[in-house]
Amino acid sequence: MVIGSEIKNILQKGVNVKPYLSTFPDLENTAVLFKPFKPGENFNIREDWIRPANPTFSNVSVKTPARIHFSLFDYTKMNPPRPGGGGIGISTSVFKTNITMYVDGNKKSNNDFPPSTRHNILLFEKLTDYKIDNVHIQRTADLPYSHHGYGSNVVVNTSIFYGLNILFGKPFSDHEIFEILTYNYVENTDDTNVHWGFDTGVGEACLLFGGFVLVDENGKFIGNIEVREFYSVMAKGNMANIALPDYLKRGLAMNGETGLVEAKINEEVGMLHQKEYGDQIKEFLRMEMEPIFINKDKDQLFKKIWRFNDIGTFKRMQRSYRPDVMLDFEAKSKAAGTVYSGISSAGPSMFALFNEKEKAETLKNSLTETLSKYFDNFRVAQAGEKIETSTGT
Repeated sequence: MVIGSEIKNILQKGVNVKPYLSTFPDLENTAVLFKPFKPGENFNIREDWIRPANPTFSNVSVKTPARIHFSLFDYTKMNPPRPGGGGIGISTSVFKTNITMYVDGNKKSNNDFPPSTRHNILLFEKLTDYKIDNVHIQRTADLPYSHHGYGSNVVVNTSIFYGLNILFGKPFSDHEIFEILTYNYVENTDDTNVHWGFDTGVGEACLLFGGFVLVDENGKFIGNIEVREFYSVMAKGNMANIALPDYLKRGLAMNGETGLVEAKINEEVGMLHQKEYGDQIKEFLRMEMEPIFINKDKDQLFKKIWRFNDIGTFKRMQRSYRPDVMLDFEAKSKAAGTVYSGISSAGPSMFALFNEKEKAETLKNSLTETLSKYFDNFRVAQAGEKIETSTGT
């Protein structure tokens, strides 16, 4: 079992164990370890990904939405550095990250980024055999929260890698970028180091392919269903008021789920949910969701997807957050005409999706009046958009 005896021993002993990383992509026996390492170390690279490239454009601008993750499929498949767990998701433009890149042959770049971002820049360097010391990268992020359900880390890192790919004339396809990033996903340990992170692949898929996306429990992208004139209502959860005492005792009010804290929660809480609902989730995924996404049947998706609220992450998080608040949010969303409502990733932020902006605004106003003790920063924006870029020669 991935989240089992190995990680439990590590957590109990508190020792530094050197991870065993078998040759990519055979990572079945990789332990879930979070020993810090420096950006540029421990890449998982496939030979056919290595292709020399040079900048094609002088500058690139990248605009990237945030992401919503509806439901995790399988905790036992979460085995960094391999992607796993899967899920369904969609982007939300309530927050945008803006990246600009330009090539300057006369000046050395001074890109001051967190280590996880530097790791991805060095990964691109390694794959293209090009030292990126003359590419200036500037970031303006509208997303002020991390580990609240918006995918802040995956958004920035996908934006950087995708922007570099455009700048260099697209040496990698979108599907290749999805695989490269999901097999090299890291989180920031501090201002200097990174550690392997849990990555379902849903964030990268939302941003690269747009619309509703489905990634199976093994981290394989199954497909997407495009949407037009589609809107999201997002509410940032107030951890101190919405979380149950056990969740708060774990130190999550400030830091959210990441690293060893997330591993321990998966072991002690997530696996309880997996044992009770795992078989139902897997059957629902295979028999209902996969055919819907293969056939791109949006109408059937809206009819069937509510099942996840009875067996998936929405149900699981009621072990950690106040069920009455979560159910009240869901009920108000249904009354307003949502096509789907739930909790994003491990929360505490919740969402509702609409075909009409007017209905979305009505729900936003209602939630602001009635649930502001538990949520704040209520926002309405387009959902289902993917990364946008523009170039200059």
